[in-house]
Amino acid sequence: MKLNTKNPLSLFRTTPTFAESYSPAALASDIRRRFPDTLDAVDAVIHHPRSLSRPVATWRPPVVSLPRIDNGPSLSLAVTRRRVGPRAKARIQGYGGRQVPAYLIELRLTDTAGIPADTALTEAWVRALIPDDAAEAVHEIPGPKAASYVWLTDGAFQPIASPPSMFEGLSAA
Repeated sequence: MKLNTKNPLSLFRTTPTFAESYSPAALASDIRRRFPDTLDAVDAVIHHPRSLSRPVATWRPPVVSLPRIDNGPSLSLAVTRRRVGPRAKARIQGYGGRQVPAYLIELRLTDTAGIPADTALTEAWVRALIPDDAAEAVHEIPGPKAASYVWLTDGAFQPIASPPSMFEGLSAA
């Protein structure tokens, strides 16, 4: 294991963490097996009207605390759902999509310790929430402390393939 000299705590770790030992796809499979109730709860929040973004300053996205995997970090997940406008719908149609996009789903995963989130672990949680064949529809928006993942869905919440260029300005916002 290569030591990360920028993180002084890594100097004391002699074995890789759980997330470092497995790929995000393998971790997602483990999450599906071990935490189906948590995945159902997050799915319910995604579908719930409370997750739909509102144009008022007091609105905050619903947050779900995720269970720790072995001795890994404690993560929280904020869910934001937005309606897709006519320009985005037209762009998807021009991209060759047959489904009509209805929502933009955004999941923001943060480490509750305030340190940058482990991207292998955050990606695994997102992969566990979506069908295996829809992984290409999800786009990661990098951030300094949080990992955000976005994708478009139809009215039945099925992921829709979209070009990454649709989300380039989202990190600046």
